[in-house]
Amino acid sequence: MRGASLRRLFFLIFLLCFTTVKVLPAGLTVSPSRSQFFRGESVSLSCEEDNISAGWTVRRKTTRGTHCGNEWGKLAGLTCTISILFIEDTGVYWCESREGAASSSIQLTVSGKIRLWS
Repeated sequence: MRGASLRRLFFLIFLLCFTTVKVLPAGLTVSPSRSQFFRGESVSLSCEEDNISAGWTVRRKTTRGTHCGNEWGKLAGLTCTISILFIEDTGVYWCESREGAASSSIQLTVSGKIRLWS
């Protein structure tokens, strides 16, 4: 009887280890890699993570909406691209999962000057 109980215990531990979905924190990648931009430039923000099923997406806190693809930017997979930056795009950006887990955030600042050189 002891052997059967021990086998059941190991089986239950095995099931718990391999059926629990772990939501690992995503990292926000900004391209080009900087936090200061000029009005009219573009930026891509990507959620880099191992668990694609967690449903990570780019979010922000600015004066113009929070959801990429619905209110601002163009969403393609885990990357949100803002083709033309405006001063109102200045704010805090992060990645967030469907379950509400969040990555570290980054403050992006958009200057009112238009950049005339590449």
